[in-house]
This record gives sequence, C-alpha cells and structure tokens, in this order.
Amino acid sequence: MVNQIWEERDRSGSGGSKAWVWILILLIVVGVAGYFAYQMYKEKNSTATSSKTTSSGEKITISQKILDNKFGWLGGGADDDGSIIVESGGAWVRPHPGAFVWDMMQKSANAEIDFTAADKEVKSYEKNNLGILVTIWPFADWDQKDLANAADCKVASNDEFLAKNDEKGRGSYLPEYRCNPGDWKAYQEFVEKIVERYDGDGINDMPGLTIPIKYWEVMNEPDLQYQNTQPAGATKSLTFYKQGPTEYADLLIKTSVPIRSADPDAKILIAGAAGADPNQLGFYKSVFTNKETISAFDIGNIHCISNDQKTHDFNVAPYKSMLDSAGVSGKPIWVTEAEAMYGKSGDENYQTTKTSTAGALAAGAAKIFFTRYELDDTRTDMSKKSEGGTYPSAEKYAEIIKSSSN
Repeated sequence: MVNQIWEERDRSGSGGSKAWVWILILLIVVGVAGYFAYQMYKEKNSTATSSKTTSSGEKITISQKILDNKFGWLGGGADDDGSIIVESGGAWVRPHPGAFVWDMMQKSANAEIDFTAADKEVKSYEKNNLGILVTIWPFADWDQKDLANAADCKVASNDEFLAKNDEKGRGSYLPEYRCNPGDWKAYQEFVEKIVERYDGDGINDMPGLTIPIKYWEVMNEPDLQYQNTQPAGATKSLTFYKQGPTEYADLLIKTSVPIRSADPDAKILIAGAAGADPNQLGFYKSVFTNKETISAFDIGNIHCISNDQKTHDFNVAPYKSMLDSAGVSGKPIWVTEAEAMYGKSGDENYQTTKTSTAGALAAGAAKIFFTRYELDDTRTDMSKKSEGGTYPSAEKYAEIIKSSSN
C-alpha cells in the first residue's frame, strides 16, 4: 500500500502532500493498534502469572521426622511455644481448647473469619517444628442462643471453660451454648475455610505456613457428662457437650464433609472418649449404630485422666475392644490425653506413667499426648517454667519416651 502511495505521488506531483498525510495517518493507526495489542498481551500474561502465584503455590508437607514421632502434649496457654515438648523428646502438640472455636473466629454467619488467634497459635508452635492436632469446636453463642432448645444447650455458669472462669491463662474459651450448630451451612463453610487455610496445598494458605495441619479432631469428650449429674456443691463444672450419641454422630458426619472437601489428605479424629467406663464407651458404641460415622473418621481417640489402674495402658485395650465390638476395626488409635498420676510422689508417678506408656503402645496406640509436665502431680500450665528456668520433669519424660521407643 505504501508503494501505491508513492506511485500516486510520482504521477500527481502536487498531490504528493496528500499522500504524506495518508502515510502519517497509517503509521499512527498501526502504532496505536500495536500499543493496545501489546498492553492486552501484557495484562493477560500478568493475570496468568498472578493466578499461578496465588492458586498454585508451593505445596508443603509434615516432615517424616515429625510423623514418625509418637509423642506430644496438650498445649499450655496463649504464649506456649511447645519448648517442653522438644526438651522431652516429643514432636506433637494438641492445643486445648485451642483457638479453633467457631465463636472465637466468626461473630456471625456472614462475618469474615478472624484468623488472628489461630495464626498466632500455629506460628508459635512452628517455632519448635511441632505437628499440630487441632480440635474443632462447633459452638457459637450467636448461632445457638435463639434455638428452640437453647435452654437445654446452655452450660452451668461455673463451667471452667467459660472465659470468665479461666484461671489458667489459656487464651481461649468455649461459649455458653454447646449443642450442634443451628446453621449447618454456615458451620460447614467455616470448617472448610479453616482447613483450607492450614492444609499446605499452596492455595489460600496462611502466609508463611511451614508445617501444614493435617489432623483434625471433631470436638472433645461429648460423653463426659452424658447421663451424669454434676456433684452437689461442686465449685467448678465441666460439660463439653449438651447432647447425646445420636446428635454427635450427626456432628461427626457433617463436619467430615467440609474437611474432606478442603483437603482430601486430611485425617479426622473422632472426639476422645473421657475414659473407659461402660457409660463412656457405651456412648461411642451408640454413635456407631449410625454406620455413616465409620467412614467419617480415620483415627480412634481415647483419654486417660489417671483412670487406667486396671489395665495400665491409658485405656487403649478396652477402647479397642469397644471399637471391635461395634464393627469399627483397623483404625489407628491415638491417646490424646494421657496421664497415670496416681502415685504418692513424683517418683511413683514417673513409674506409673512409664508403665502405662509402654502398655498403651503394646495395646496398639499410635500416638500419645501427655497432659501434664510435672510428675509431682501439679496442674501448672505447661508454658510455665520453674524458678530455675527449666521444666522440672522434662528429663524424666525424655527417659520414658526413649525407653518406649526402643
């Protein structure tokens, strides 16, 4: 086309000036078109790169060293970083109750989830390279206080896990109402979002996450006060759940759905049984009459608060027997609260703890989480050191762990 214009210029003479105008217009059009084409390409390429960064980040996993370690402790307060766990030879922590409480993290069904406390908790334990077992608490006062059965869901005013009664500096609390969620949709969306944030798949993860959370426990000890009454004159009360096995089965199933949706690799723990008496184990046997529950969890869960004097195995053998009788076999068993503190001295407690640890492992326990750090039977939070700046029983626990690992 340019050649044609020049030919026209040669033939027309004075018409050459018009040809130059057309050439200038043509160059401007080509330049503008090229500029916009480049900007569109640049924007498209930039968007693709940004999408790759936020949606396909680096995947992280729990190290094999942590996975192979069989021991952990309950978390001991808002500022605990798990130093005693490392000193004692463990590699796992179970914050209790921890920051993953629906009421703490979300103030209404449509509110944004506040990850501040949960992120702080996770980052604190990451400092010592600890694997974290999270307990999901499905309670929010705003969700339950207007339910038709709200009065039946409210715990006693002296419940020790209410914020106003916290004497241990836990930094977290449980709300007053402790039944199943009223708004299941809102609850399941909450669960899916918290699992997604900490699963380590590189998509919408917590900034700076180094150790993913792959183990999630659906509430805690729903059997504790089931069909029991609080002793008269008790100064403190403790009820984790105000409903029964049928309702807990529903909770377990409906919590497992968003967990598996967000992270197919996640492992789900059923709530820990408070002990091994017939009432406590009977609660779970009733849960398993709903056969959907069997596929809703991956790991069994038993507690022993110094109540295994008959078996000396942190209640693992009777719990396993209950699972077998209910048709639930082949699942690993974790002891997520373990103590055998029924000696008369720290030395005796060391021996009973050592015996029960060995017994639990022999009975099939895959992991054990101790509840106390002092073997002289105190209830001091694990985050506190002695006046000498050490954890008094760390060396003894290290001996227990070492002897049990041989």
